[in-house]
Amino acid sequence: PRRPSRAGTPRRRPALPLPCPRGAAAPLCAKKGGSKDGPGGELGARTRASVARLVRILSPGGDDEDAEAPATPLSRLVALFQPPPAVKAAVQRETAEEAGGAGWVDARMAAFLDALGEILLKLKVSFPALRLSLLSFTAGTVLAVLAIFYPIYSEIHGDADSSSFTSASGRRNSLVEPMTLFENILSDLDARYVDSVDTRKLFETGVAAMLRSLDPYTEFENRQDAKSMGEMVSGKYAGVGLVIAERPINTGKLDLKEETLRSLGAEAEELSAQGVNGGRIEMDVEAARSYLEEDEAKTKPGAKKIAAAPPKKPETEIRVVSAFEGYAFDAGMRPGDKILAVDGVSVKDTKSDDVRDLLRGKPGTTARISVMRDGVEGTNEIPVPRRIIKIPDVKLTTFLGEEQDGVGYIQLSAFTESSGAEMRRSILTLQRIAEKADPTATGLKGLVLDLRGNPGGLLTSAVDVTSLLVPNGSDIVSARGRGFPGILYRSRTEPLLDASTRLVVLVNGGTASAAEIVSGAVQDLDVGVIMGSDRTYGKGLVQNVEELPFDTALKFTVAKYYTPSGRCIQSTNYKEGAGPDAKFVATKVDEKDKTEFFTRGGRLVRDGGGVEADVKVASPKASALEVTLMRSDMFNRFASEWSKKNVMGQNFAVNDGMYQEFRRFVEDRQRGGQIKLESLYLGPLEVLKKELKTSGYLASRNELESLQGKLVKEMERDFDGYKKDIKEDISTAILSRYLPESMLLDRSLATDVQATAAYKLIRDPGRFDKVLVRTATDGKGKAGARGRAATTASAGKNSRDQAAARAGRPIGLNVGEGDGLPRLNVNF
Repeated sequence: PRRPSRAGTPRRRPALPLPCPRGAAAPLCAKKGGSKDGPGGELGARTRASVARLVRILSPGGDDEDAEAPATPLSRLVALFQPPPAVKAAVQRETAEEAGGAGWVDARMAAFLDALGEILLKLKVSFPALRLSLLSFTAGTVLAVLAIFYPIYSEIHGDADSSSFTSASGRRNSLVEPMTLFENILSDLDARYVDSVDTRKLFETGVAAMLRSLDPYTEFENRQDAKSMGEMVSGKYAGVGLVIAERPINTGKLDLKEETLRSLGAEAEELSAQGVNGGRIEMDVEAARSYLEEDEAKTKPGAKKIAAAPPKKPETEIRVVSAFEGYAFDAGMRPGDKILAVDGVSVKDTKSDDVRDLLRGKPGTTARISVMRDGVEGTNEIPVPRRIIKIPDVKLTTFLGEEQDGVGYIQLSAFTESSGAEMRRSILTLQRIAEKADPTATGLKGLVLDLRGNPGGLLTSAVDVTSLLVPNGSDIVSARGRGFPGILYRSRTEPLLDASTRLVVLVNGGTASAAEIVSGAVQDLDVGVIMGSDRTYGKGLVQNVEELPFDTALKFTVAKYYTPSGRCIQSTNYKEGAGPDAKFVATKVDEKDKTEFFTRGGRLVRDGGGVEADVKVASPKASALEVTLMRSDMFNRFASEWSKKNVMGQNFAVNDGMYQEFRRFVEDRQRGGQIKLESLYLGPLEVLKKELKTSGYLASRNELESLQGKLVKEMERDFDGYKKDIKEDISTAILSRYLPESMLLDRSLATDVQATAAYKLIRDPGRFDKVLVRTATDGKGKAGARGRAATTASAGKNSRDQAAARAGRPIGLNVGEGDGLPRLNVNF
């Protein structure tokens, strides 16, 4: 039986309108109050009506709804578990309407509220004592539903006037449009572009262009790139321990156009590295190719222009560049070997990346590599076991001079996870040998740490290495960024080097990133002398590798780092580019913008340009002839020919007879067109010759060709002027086929000008202390007082920088100490 309403007559709820099905006739769906999808349309009224009904149900006088009143407890339970009419109606509506837009959200919300109202009404009628509990439960449920669906509803309608969004929601909303557009563009191209497209490649191209507008270090890493990045960070991979390269088979004449483009690209790269035109030199190789391939003769009006044929791809072969000691080298592989097949699979016309995949595999298996070696008849098959390859960061640990001199030498080539442990082993080994050679010595008298050409690596590994060299409690490096917590790394262990050990760090323009953290800390703390030709690279940016779905990753710049004195050694400012083809804008830091800082001993240093050497020793520069011979692979090709006719003996050295043989080898290939000695200058020369001919200046063009001939003769005379350097290059190319890398590096120290200068500086304590402004009686003395005052002044000037770093995280990092600081920050 139905209970009468207060007016004495039964009252029915007004039927709520259903949303218009997609495709329904407009007159049937047009209702007063707005369109079906609008904020003020029928769906909004329907939701409001459902909420109002819930309020009536929960109100004290709200028992006059259309509900049945069971007479017995059994009938109460039966009625309680019967499906509410609103639920049945909602199911029917779901089969009749299509999902879409805010109408779908409102329809589902109203259906949910209707169903909830029916359940609550039955519970209220059946169990009047639960009124207060129902009220609390319903209020919480409604608030939760609104919190979930309202933001969706508002985003669909673009409710810009709502004041309930936080700033985070605002940033999220700013991403909705570009993300939606990017997805729609990819979807449309995939579905309706005239030809089939690879959406993955399109995505990677679009993301690469976006990230390229920020700086040169922010990159998207696809599966293969992310795997390579992981190997770079860890310094480990599963393989045989070979470095291979795909090299052209130089059997015919040199491709003049390709060599010209190569020259132009090298010139632009060199100018950009020098900061010419603000460091914004960019070489458009394809544009240069089109320009050089244009028909020099003017096309007649109406004549059909014949497109230039694509350049013929040269034949290539796979050659071994390097074989790691302890792995492939011990198995019998040598640099210069030509790989023919791997496990019976021919590698002819195969890319080097594909050959690399063939060589790698599960550790414990064996790769059978078929090679052809110069000087050895026939084909050899060499079994090489696959293992976990650990690429050592310390390439060489030895002594300069005699062991009893106590001057050690360590060459550190990178900063991976094991750099700190490798450095520790090397220092302890040198100390043990030095004490054995001179029982009166207490450790090393001096140490040369060679960071030349070290591109960097893990920031935390740089901290590990530095803590072996600096006093306990010393600040090493701080880092901070907009979304990166301020971190200050400080040593909390005693250094391995004794305070009396004289330390020299060798650097050059290739010393970058994490290697600059070490050299910057050594300089700021006055624990050693920085020696080099000028300055380090100047990269003071920290990158983080963020793992993404589908085995991909994002490497992006998150912070800048600061040396103990508070300076940032970043030499280039990057500004976000604009436009469809935008690239970041790079500008060198001007001298006037560089800030002065002071080391602990009071020495003046500056920021904004890398780490400047304390003692400058010029390194020998390669001549244009030497560079051309290296680029043309003449040294390795001559080594191959020499190995076919000669046998390596003891005390090998390149004599004058062998040198003249090499010179004839190069000159024969110059006459045969297989090499161009003037190739370094081909780019500007060929472009200028074309311009002169186009302009009609034929006499000048002929003079330019004469100049080109004179240039070749001058470079040939460099065979006499740079005889010593070229002999060393020939010797290295031949010996690399017989000796491991460590022996070659050790041998090269005898002719290393900067290493020799470092050894002499360590052997001269007075000169060494003078560089660091030390006194013989008191290491602190006046210089120490000046240093403390200068450090205080510098700290005051840069207090905001230091305070931000110090306030961020707990301080402290030690070698081998698990302090919980982030170790994924890479600084490549």
